[in-house]
Amino acid sequence: MYGIKPPVDASEAQAQSGDEAEDIETSIQKELDAMKESRKPKERRVFSPVAVAIECVFFMKTMKPVDPYQLVLRICRDAQECPSPKDRKCKYINRLTPVMDTDKATEKGIQRVARKVLSSFFSLNDEEKEEEDEDEEKMTAEGSDEKTEEVKEAAQTAEPVTEAQQAEASPACTYAIRHTLRNHTILKSEAVIKMIAGMVKPEHKVNLRTPDKVILVEIFQMFCGISVVDGKEWEELKRYNINALYDMTGEQKSGNPGKAAKEEAKEETKEETKEE
Repeated sequence: MYGIKPPVDASEAQAQSGDEAEDIETSIQKELDAMKESRKPKERRVFSPVAVAIECVFFMKTMKPVDPYQLVLRICRDAQECPSPKDRKCKYINRLTPVMDTDKATEKGIQRVARKVLSSFFSLNDEEKEEEDEDEEKMTAEGSDEKTEEVKEAAQTAEPVTEAQQAEASPACTYAIRHTLRNHTILKSEAVIKMIAGMVKPEHKVNLRTPDKVILVEIFQMFCGISVVDGKEWEELKRYNINALYDMTGEQKSGNPGKAAKEEAKEETKEETKEE
């Protein structure tokens, strides 16, 4: 897809070239050269596995020119177009989740990564306005009517948004938030959803059935990853479930729903029940 050649280990390359007969001096010189090479800083690879110590979860760090979202789409499309389950290329992957950016799984960290990722797809509230809304909620809970009036007056005296700024804003697409928490007990699900939804302007409506965009939030241990994907495409590709995509080929031929498709339908029903 990207024309990236697999890395070659220097020791393996030397082992292959060292089959020919050579004298002692040449052999010693090669060993010295190998020691010098080992001291050099290793080149950063395009794909680097990251140990997360979570059962059945594997995290792969990528570098440019690899785009995690486009890579996941390519793999899913390949699985969808596979003519037979015997020709499948991915045997040990159940589901793929693209991660556009990561940060610490704290309130500030989630706010930073969410603002960085969502700004390309949604019109977001200003950080100052978010802080004012939080302060206003606290003051209302404390029963401070006078301070609440001051906040309202400050909002009214703020500079109005110009037509040019409104034109530059992204279209008011609908969205849904799908989150997963693994080995994490600090933040609760409701707090994460409320935090991210509070950044998006009200012109973007929530649509849990057929959203234009889906915000994927992956929180594992002390890390948080966020991405935004196309809602229709996400559903067409079985929410990036590789097994369901491979099973869909047999389903189309026989006309009977496959086992993976049935499991996927059960998962969707459970998620909708929790959200409601």
